[in-house]
Amino acid sequence: MIAARLAWGNLGLHKAKSALIASIMGIGIFLLFVGNSMIDTTISGLRSMFIEGFTGDLMVTGPTDFPVTVLGETAGSEEVLPHIAKISQYQTFLAGRKDVRATLPMLSGKISFGMGETELGSGVCFGVESEAYRAFFSGNVSIVEGAWPEEGSHGWVLLSERMRTMLQQQSGSLLGPGSTIIMTALAEGAGTVIREVKVQGIVRFNQSNEQLAGVSLTDADVLRDLLGFASLRDGPPVLTGREAAFVQSFDPDTLFDSLFAEQDQQKAHASDQTAASSAGEKQAASSLPAAEPAWQFLLIRMVPGANTKSLQKELAKVAASIGDGDRVQDWIQGAGKVARTAQTIRLVFDALVAVVAVVVVAIMMNVLVISLNERLYEIGTLRAIGAKRRVVRRMILLETTFLAVLAGAAGLLVGLILLLVLGKVGVRAPSLFFEALFGGRVLRPVVTLGAALRAFAWILVMSLGTSLYPVMLALRIEPVVAMRGE
Repeated sequence: MIAARLAWGNLGLHKAKSALIASIMGIGIFLLFVGNSMIDTTISGLRSMFIEGFTGDLMVTGPTDFPVTVLGETAGSEEVLPHIAKISQYQTFLAGRKDVRATLPMLSGKISFGMGETELGSGVCFGVESEAYRAFFSGNVSIVEGAWPEEGSHGWVLLSERMRTMLQQQSGSLLGPGSTIIMTALAEGAGTVIREVKVQGIVRFNQSNEQLAGVSLTDADVLRDLLGFASLRDGPPVLTGREAAFVQSFDPDTLFDSLFAEQDQQKAHASDQTAASSAGEKQAASSLPAAEPAWQFLLIRMVPGANTKSLQKELAKVAASIGDGDRVQDWIQGAGKVARTAQTIRLVFDALVAVVAVVVVAIMMNVLVISLNERLYEIGTLRAIGAKRRVVRRMILLETTFLAVLAGAAGLLVGLILLLVLGKVGVRAPSLFFEALFGGRVLRPVVTLGAALRAFAWILVMSLGTSLYPVMLALRIEPVVAMRGE
C-alpha cells in the first residue's frame, strides 16, 4: 500500500519524464489496437466470404502435390485438376458426424463462352448439382433473372451478372434466360470440347470480389464433358458378360502371340477362350464396380464451434489409407493468394511490431535509467529510513504499471474513436488488389476485444520488462552513497 502511494505521488513529482514515457506507451498501444483491428476485420471478412460462399471450412481435392484453389488454380502444371476417384469413401466417413453440417461435391474449370462461331470471353465455371449447391451456400447466391434449374435437368448454365454483361458487350445483343450459348474448353487428353447450353438464369454472389463475381454455374455433366471426364447422365456404363470377361482377363503381353501360332493352336486357343468367357460371363458382369461420378472437390461445412483442425487431420488419415494421393486443405488454401496475402500481412505486421518493440524498449529503458539516476537521493533516503529492497522495487514497478494503464487507456480511447469513425465512413480500396483483400470496395473496420486486449497486454509486458534493468541498477547503490548524491 505504501509502495503504491509513493509510486502514484512520484508520477506527479516527475511530470516531464512521466509524460514522455506515457506518450511512447500511448502511441504504441494506439498503433497496435488500430492495426490489429483492421487486420482482424480483413481476415474475418475473407473467412466469412469464402467459407460461406465459395470454399466451405475444408475441402478434399484430387491427387496433386500443390495447394488448389476453388477457382481451379494450382501452383503445379495441371491444365485440368484431377478428380477424386473414391469420393464416396469420404462421403461415407463424413456422413453422420456431429461436427459436419454439410458436404458438397463440385467441379471447377476455365471455360470460353461464345455465340455461333464467335468466342466472346472466358471465365471460371463451377459444375454443380443445383439443389445441393443452393442448400450449401444458401446465404451467398441468389437468382437475379430466370429460375433455378429443376432437379435432374441437363444442359443449363447460370451466368453471373458480370459474365452476362461482358458477353453482351462483346456480342452487341441481349442475353438472358432462354438464350443459347456455346461453351468450349480444352479437355484433358481429349482436345477441344464444345457444348451448346441454355442460359437458365443470371446469378449474383452477395459476397464476392472482382474475380469471384465472374464465376458462373453449370450442369455438372456439361463440365465433365468439357474437362474430359466421363459423363454419367445416362447412368453407369453397362457391359455384357463377354465384354466384362474380356476387360478383366485382357493381357497386352499376349496380344500378338496368336499371329505366329499354328492353325490348330489358334483354334484350340479360341475354343478355350470362348469356354472361359462363357463360364465367367455372369460372374464377371456381376463383379463390375459401380462407376462414381467425377468430382474435383468435396467441400465441407463445419458446425459452428467445431474443431476444424482435428477433422482435417482425420481426413488426411482417410486420404492416406485410400492411397490415391488426394489432398485435404483448409479454406485459406482453397481461397488462394488473396487469403494467403492477408495472412502474410498479419505476419509482416507482427514482425514490424517486434522491431518497433525493440526500439521502444531501448528508448524507455534509457529514459527510466536517466530518471532513476536523478532520483538517487530520494531512493537512498528511503533505504536509509528502513525501506527494504522489495519496497523500492515494488514502487518503481508500480510507477511503470500506472503509466502503462493510463497511457493504455488513452491510446485505446483514441483508437476506438478512430475505428468508429472509419467504421462509419469506410476505407475505400485503392486498387483491385485491395478490393480482393478487403472482400469488397470498402473496408469498414470493426472494433474487436481481442485486438484491444493484445495491444494492452503487449504494452504492459513491455513496460514492466523495460523497468527491470533500471530497478536492478538502482538497488545496487548503497544508501549512504545515494544520500550524498554520489
